[in-house]
Amino acid sequence: MAEEKSLATRAYEKVMGTPEQNKAAEERMAARDAKNPESMPAKINRAVKTVTGKKSGGAVKSASSRADGCAIRGKTRA
Repeated sequence: MAEEKSLATRAYEKVMGTPEQNKAAEERMAARDAKNPESMPAKINRAVKTVTGKKSGGAVKSASSRADGCAIRGKTRA
């Protein structure tokens, strides 16, 4: 018997597609891009594949330089 999918998994697959659907779509896009490698969708797909990970946020020197609003100078008295 097949394993029952959770509500979250079913909702995710409804929006994003199942792994099988995604693999088929990637194969179709690769075939289309191979026919015309200079088309705009082919260029976009190549660009998306080269971008990986997230940008680094950098170091925080002190809490006051974070500027997240949790410690505004001079506003601690009632």
